[in-house]
Amino acid sequence: MTDHYLFADEPVIAQEGLNERWKILIVDDEPEVHAVTRLALSDFKFLGRGLEFYSAESGEEGCKLMREHPDAAIILLDVVMETDDAGLKVARYIREDLDNHFTRIILRTGQPGQAPERTVIINYDINDYKSKTELTAQKLFTAVMSSLRSYRDIMSIEHSRRGLEKILQSSADLFSEQSMDTFLGGIVQQLSWLIGGVRQVLYAEIDPERNAEEFTVRAAFGDEADNLFGRPVKAALPIEALRELKSVVATGNGFYSDTTALIFCPSHTRTTGGLLCLTGIARPLSDAERDLLRLFSEQVQVALSNVLREHDCQQFVGELVERVLNLEHHQLLEEGKARHPAGRAALILADALAVDGKEQRQLALAATLMAIIGRVAEPRLATDSNAARVYHQRLMRLTHGLKNRDNYAGVIPLLQAACAARYERYDGAGIPGEVAAEQLPIAQQILALLAIVYAELAGGKQPAATLKQLSAEPEGRFSPQLMDALRNHLATVLATLENA
Repeated sequence: MTDHYLFADEPVIAQEGLNERWKILIVDDEPEVHAVTRLALSDFKFLGRGLEFYSAESGEEGCKLMREHPDAAIILLDVVMETDDAGLKVARYIREDLDNHFTRIILRTGQPGQAPERTVIINYDINDYKSKTELTAQKLFTAVMSSLRSYRDIMSIEHSRRGLEKILQSSADLFSEQSMDTFLGGIVQQLSWLIGGVRQVLYAEIDPERNAEEFTVRAAFGDEADNLFGRPVKAALPIEALRELKSVVATGNGFYSDTTALIFCPSHTRTTGGLLCLTGIARPLSDAERDLLRLFSEQVQVALSNVLREHDCQQFVGELVERVLNLEHHQLLEEGKARHPAGRAALILADALAVDGKEQRQLALAATLMAIIGRVAEPRLATDSNAARVYHQRLMRLTHGLKNRDNYAGVIPLLQAACAARYERYDGAGIPGEVAAEQLPIAQQILALLAIVYAELAGGKQPAATLKQLSAEPEGRFSPQLMDALRNHLATVLATLENA
């Protein structure tokens, strides 16, 4: 029995939510060290957040505690516990086995000679080394404060990196709805850590498909973020923000309180804009931070406006293409043939391969649409993967306006499947290489062959040269049946495409 005066263990306060408290792990085999540490730091606050303590009394328990709380900000780690180097083993376990380089490790020892400071600092990835005899309440306060500042900065960089990754991932195709959500998600994540001490960041806008009367959460980061996406923003706003919501939207003036910020994002293309909401703010926002939020509200709407313009353009072009193709459709049904050279070439090959009559008509229309797009595609589609990606995106945009049209119920899936498998080969050597032989439908192969012809045509190469080159290739890209049909009907196909 120790003769030290022990403080009663304080109950561990459950974490109220993300960003509510900083997690501190105490790993020491002396119970009084736990009690004194909790007492010394009981009123500690940093960025408006207190501390939440977790305790372990051996190295093994300390490793388990780290597995359960990988988001711990600091671990106060004793060196000598069940063995002379138990704490050092825990430090190595955290950095190497758990690959956790964020948690700040403060090593504490009552026997400095057994673990010399210089040796430990060189050989172990720890952040501070303290002797228990010199660690007064003030020095403990200072060590924890400096470590928390370091942890905050590291996590800020890490979350900014993740936010930037989302933005970069979305930038490849920013004009799609899914990529725009990724873009917004990256922005709100960055804002959360740039502002610092914020429990939750939300971006919402009116979604006519869900609710034309209320703002719907489109991006969220922080507490309960996964559960808020797609829900009315009112479900996530504190009462003080709800009272100001109408005024903020009506006047365009932001609302700021000690814990909440609500900013309206005016739209250049819609009658209503978006809402940016920060809750659980730990401190008053500076003028620079308010300016940053205003800049976000302006710039994000510029990006969204561009998306809407692109969407309207896609819809217009899709409707225009539909009207043009309706002429092809009626001509095909009335006379049993296609007017466009690509459609006629597709029918020649499809007929030679005994493709079903209904599928032939869909294939002829798909080939016509593919050719129209191919003529404006990037040159060298057949060999340039970036050009192929551009072509694929353009095809998806131009078919957007046709997806709900009855006349094209079977055409659009055929085109989309052909795009999805544009790098596949009959011999299975394509990319991703998951489709081969009979799994690659003959209609898709015909479309892929004609897509190469029209992409090369856009680059200045005549169909005759392209088809002769394809027919002379070793078998593998297309099925033997298709290559035989091409060779047997090469003259007819060439005559059809000579005015393409």
